[in-house]
Amino acid sequence: MQSIASQNAPGPSVIIPHFLVGGLVLLVFTVLLFLSAESLTQHFFNPKILALTHLLVLGWITMIIFGALYQLIPVIMETKLFSELLAKISFILLTVGTLLLTLSFWNFWLGTYLIFSGCIITLSVLLFSINVLFTTRSSKIKSIEKKFIFTSTIWLGFTVLMGLILAINLSFPFLSTPHIELLKLHAHAGIVGWIIQLIIGVGSKILPMFLVAHGMNKKKLVFSYYTINSGLFVGIFSIYFSWHFILILASGVVVLGLLAFLSYLYEAYRIRVKKKLDPGMKQSFVSFFILLFPILLVLLFSFDPDLISSLSIPLSIVYGSTLMIGFITSLIMGQTYKTLPFIIWLKVYRGHVGKIKIPLPKELYNENIAIAQRWVFNSGFIIVTGGILLVQKDVIKTGCLFLILATLFYNFNLFKIIFHKPKTYAATNA
Repeated sequence: MQSIASQNAPGPSVIIPHFLVGGLVLLVFTVLLFLSAESLTQHFFNPKILALTHLLVLGWITMIIFGALYQLIPVIMETKLFSELLAKISFILLTVGTLLLTLSFWNFWLGTYLIFSGCIITLSVLLFSINVLFTTRSSKIKSIEKKFIFTSTIWLGFTVLMGLILAINLSFPFLSTPHIELLKLHAHAGIVGWIIQLIIGVGSKILPMFLVAHGMNKKKLVFSYYTINSGLFVGIFSIYFSWHFILILASGVVVLGLLAFLSYLYEAYRIRVKKKLDPGMKQSFVSFFILLFPILLVLLFSFDPDLISSLSIPLSIVYGSTLMIGFITSLIMGQTYKTLPFIIWLKVYRGHVGKIKIPLPKELYNENIAIAQRWVFNSGFIIVTGGILLVQKDVIKTGCLFLILATLFYNFNLFKIIFHKPKTYAATNA
C-alpha cells in the first residue's frame, strides 16, 4: 500500500474534486435512470439513453479515472505529474461540458448546444492527454503498464474527436456511413480502447500489489496489449466498411486479449499472500467476473447480429449496461475503497505520526455500509438486467431503486472518507 504514497503525487486539491463530483454524478445518474426506465425497453439510439450514457461515461467513469490517474501515474511512471494547473482546468471543463452535453441529449438540442458542449469536452480531454503524454515521456520507466496507459490516452483522444464529428454529423449530415454504425465505432473505441485498456494498465500494477502477489509473469499482459489494440484497430475499420467476416476475426482477437488479462488476474489471485479480501477487493473481483458476460455477447453479435432476432435490441442494451454498470462502475466503486482512503490518510496524518493515535486507512470508512453497498448494488444490477431482457419497465424501476440505495451508501462512505478529521489531535497535544 505504501507504493501509492509516491512523493511525486500531486496535491489532494487536484484529486479529491474528481471523486466528489463523480460520486454525485453517479447518484444523479441512478435517479434519472429510475425516472426514464422506459427508455431501456426501446432502441438504444434515443435521447434519454444517449444522455444517460454520456453522463455515466464522462461525469462518473472518466471523472473518477482522471482523478485516480493523477495519483497513480507517479506510482507507475515514477515521475511527477507534468502540470497540476492543466489537471484543474481539465476538471472544470469536463464538469461543465458533461452537464451541457447531457442536457443537450436529454432535450435533443442539436446544433449549437450539442456541438459547443462537445468542444468543451474535447478541450478537457486534450489538456488531460497533454498532461499524461508529457508525464509518460519524462518517465524513464519502460513497462507494459506504461504502454497500456499511453495507448489508452490516444484512444481517448480518438473517441472524443469521433464524438465531436458525430455531434456535427447529427446536426449537419455529411458522412455517408449510417450514423448508427459510426456510433458503434465511437462506443467501442471508448469502451475498449480507452476505459478497459486503462483498467488493464493500472489494474495489472495495483491489483497484484493489493493482493500481495509476487513474481508475476507479464507475458500475458504483452499478449493482451497487442491483441486488444490490433483487434480493435481492425475492428473499427470493419465496422466502418461493413466487413462482416473481418469483424468476426477482429472481435475474436480482442476477446483473446481480454481473456489473457483475466488469466493474469486469476494467477495473481491464486498466488496471493493476502488471503482475506476486504469489501473493495471483493467488489472488484465480482466486476471482473461480470465482464465474461459482455465478452460472450460480443461473440454472439459478431457471428450473427440477427441470431437472436426479437431479442437483439434488449441484448444490445444489456451489453452496454453490463459493461458500464455491472463491470466498470462496480470496479470503480470497489477500487475507491482501496485508493481514496489512503490518499486522505496521507493528507490528514502525514505530519501527525507520534502525536496522535493514527487509524488505519480502512478505518476511514464504514465497512458494514461498504458490504451492504456491494450486495444492494449487485442485486439492483441483476434486477435491472432482468427487466431489460423481459422488457418490463416496472422490474427495471425496482432494480433502479436498489441502485439508488447502493449509490447513497457509496456517497456516504465517500464523504466520510474525504471529510475525515483527526478528532483526537488537540486533546493529544494538550
